[in-house]
Amino acid sequence: MSKRNRSQTHGRGAAERREKRKQALPWSVRLRSVLDLLLHSTSPDERPWKFLLPVLALAFVARAAIALSGDFVLHPDEIMQYLEPAHRLVFGNGVTYWEYFYGARSWLVPGLVAGVLKLFDIVGLGQPVWYVGGVKLVFCAISLLIPAGMYFFARWHFGETAARVALIMGAFWYELVGFAHKPMTEFVATALLVSLLALCVRPVPDKLRVVLTVAVLAVLVAAIRVQYAPLALIVLGLFFLRTEKKMQLVLAAATVFVGVGIFDATTWDGGLFHSYVVNIRVNLARGDMLAGESPAWQFLYWLLIANMGLIALCVLALPDLRRYGFLVTLIALTLLIHSAQSHKEYRFIFVVIPLWLLIGADFVVWFASRASAGRLRMSLGPTSLVLAASFAAVSLAGILNALPYQARVYQAYSKETGVVGFLRNQDPIFAAYRYLASAPGITAVCQVDRPYINLPGYYYLHRAIPFYDADTGRLIFAEQERTELEAIAASVSHIVSADPTTSVPGYSVEKTFGPIRILRRETNEPAIRLWQEYIPTITGGIFTKVMRKLYPDAPTPPANLGIRFADAKTKIKGQ
Repeated sequence: MSKRNRSQTHGRGAAERREKRKQALPWSVRLRSVLDLLLHSTSPDERPWKFLLPVLALAFVARAAIALSGDFVLHPDEIMQYLEPAHRLVFGNGVTYWEYFYGARSWLVPGLVAGVLKLFDIVGLGQPVWYVGGVKLVFCAISLLIPAGMYFFARWHFGETAARVALIMGAFWYELVGFAHKPMTEFVATALLVSLLALCVRPVPDKLRVVLTVAVLAVLVAAIRVQYAPLALIVLGLFFLRTEKKMQLVLAAATVFVGVGIFDATTWDGGLFHSYVVNIRVNLARGDMLAGESPAWQFLYWLLIANMGLIALCVLALPDLRRYGFLVTLIALTLLIHSAQSHKEYRFIFVVIPLWLLIGADFVVWFASRASAGRLRMSLGPTSLVLAASFAAVSLAGILNALPYQARVYQAYSKETGVVGFLRNQDPIFAAYRYLASAPGITAVCQVDRPYINLPGYYYLHRAIPFYDADTGRLIFAEQERTELEAIAASVSHIVSADPTTSVPGYSVEKTFGPIRILRRETNEPAIRLWQEYIPTITGGIFTKVMRKLYPDAPTPPANLGIRFADAKTKIKGQ
């Protein structure tokens, strides 16, 4: 045999041997290699950025500055479903809404708020002047998981340079800063999900502590925000395929899952996942009633307004699905899930914000690298400078409520949203109730022009006193055997109204907060009538009908919203 033939034979033999070794690899190893290729899971040669912690510290300062500069609500649920129940649990008074009357809401987030309130109360700081800001700062700290998670995800998925850009974007984008202190499920679940994403692309996914952390995060994301469960499941599934500790992952996730069910059953004295079952059934039953409330493209419209079209960068990512497909898939899935439901609110898709910012961060680096082609060091070219300036300008305008049509983004179809003012044009009702919480001589309050759902609640009032809204006020002031003025004088020491024409004989203006006026009774007679307990119950007719249809044994809402006077001789009309 010639030398050339022997060489060819040897080459074919070597190739065959390599192919056999490749085929001999376990399927799990081959699958893991494919997933690593898809997720670009690589360990950067350099250590994490030395300015990581300083940037996160500045991010916390920015969040704390917005949080402590005043008060606003993105949606009434912030008070109704999270802060008010926590206050009632710790201090014994608070308005109860239908979810907590029928057991249709998990206590995971309100329980966290209640824990913070309890700590403040234990150390003698159980007053709104202390705990309102304290709760905000706790959620600001939790929100730092978003820029931190964005950094490590981009570091392992795109590279160190993109990671630094992503960190800065996540640290200072106005929506991530402005809503950081909000105790709402979308925001908390987003923080956990971004952390989960970072761990999913981690180069070495087999450390036991990482496996356990992934299991806990995935289940908590789904438990806190059920609509994000498909996203958490996808990420958990990818991690499952990559890790060798599959059994440990499954056992840990199953344990946490059962633990959530037991927690829910214990807090509601019902079956496993009691609140989740009730809430899902009620919302499915209400689906037909909300048909046509918002168009399917509503979220795209809101997104384009909220970032002045910068999210269009995601369209540029479509041709390179190998690099951006994972993030684009998560964005598309989020929009599809939430667009399918009739009732839409911008906060529902909050998780999209850090996802599109990650894509934007990599685009900035790509443009910069093109501009610096042929140079030894990367520099910002004109295009990159334009992108950076656009990001900064939009973010600054957003935090100042100066973006065109920005107010439309935060208004759901129901128009129940309060005034969203990050730094400007904040709702003065909160300042009024902060005053009522500490002013002397407050024995009963009536807000004559707002319902409970648009009020700061006992969480801000923080007094065990009668607290009427516009609806309960009409009931009380129409009491039998008294004139309206006599009923008012016997019921409240202070009246709150934004109507400048509000005038009640015997009451004079004590304090004003913008258009909000606080009227005080001029005499101490007659004595204010107290309640038996300070837990008004707001259920709403539609929810009561649905609950009775789904659960014939459901409790009946109390008459007169549960208001009972301590003085048995007094009666409410119709009671």
